[in-house]
Amino acid sequence: MKTPHDHKITRCPKLGDEMTFAYCLQEAGDLPCARIIFCWQAAFDVASLLEENLTQEEQKRFADAQPKEKVVSLIEILEKAKRQT
Repeated sequence: MKTPHDHKITRCPKLGDEMTFAYCLQEAGDLPCARIIFCWQAAFDVASLLEENLTQEEQKRFADAQPKEKVVSLIEILEKAKRQT
């Protein structure tokens, strides 16, 4: 999904660094990061943007998703990087 906000940057509490909105939209594979609304709500109406762009099934899976702890996320990222090299 492409949006006018893709280039915007915020600090990611999950990864501990700055990330673009485009990254947050695909952080969970085919779904946005579970924390996307919390992280971006001050910048623009991210909830409406997601509602307009996600299918009903994607909206349900997104709503049911639970944010992972930072350590778990980092381990998964490292394992994924190892598999790709």
